[in-house]
Amino acid sequence: MLQRGEQVPHFTVTTLDGARVAYTSIWQRRNLVLIALRPTTGDDEAVHQLVREVRAAPGLDADVVATRDAIDGVTAPAVLVADRWGEINHVDRSASLPSSADVIAWVEYVQQRCPECEGETR
Repeated sequence: MLQRGEQVPHFTVTTLDGARVAYTSIWQRRNLVLIALRPTTGDDEAVHQLVREVRAAPGLDADVVATRDAIDGVTAPAVLVADRWGEINHVDRSASLPSSADVIAWVEYVQQRCPECEGETR
């Protein structure tokens, strides 16, 4: 399973809404919230609600991708938050979905951090 600080692999998936999404269309443009689900679970409505709430949050520069497709290095269920360059900043592997407030807070953190400054402390 991918960890904080690692890079999101490039992927192409079908979202729960049936859209095809290639990570290359997001990478270096917007932050990413990736919701990786098991192939068969009955949590679709809760996932759709989480996606709606995160997308509706004002000022967020992130794409939200919810999928049941397999992605190399990602073990479902998981919610990943990555910056526009693909660096994973947060991984939630709990069996239940995180709250939209938690996901929004992580995206806000990613938007406000200074990667150049962090590089000086590493």
